Amino acid sequence: MLKSVVEVVTFKLVENVSEGQFLESAHAVNSFLDKSDGFVRRHLSVAEDGVWTDHIEWQSMEQAKSASEKLMQFEAAGPFMAAIEGNSVAMGHNNLKLSHT
Repeated sequence: MLKSVVEVVTFKLVENVSEGQFLESAHAVNSFLDKSDGFVRRHLSVAEDGVWTDHIEWQSMEQAKSASEKLMQFEAAGPFMAAIEGNSVAMGHNNLKLSHT
């Protein structure tokens, strides 16, 4: 049985941020994730209506929640966080039940 956790965050970008600028700032967050305990993989996608979804897989719920807290203090994540419209954010953690690659 799988024990991984998927963190799912949906959001919109602030008006003056281009997709290119945002993706550049998202790469800076990857360096944080790569060093975080329990990080498995990340997918960042955008729908036609401009809603982004950040899917981050973790080995455990504890590691996912710990990383979320630490990200707020990661200086290089500042531009990434500033590009997101705060009122549009919805975040949840789901227990992974099936994975296929």
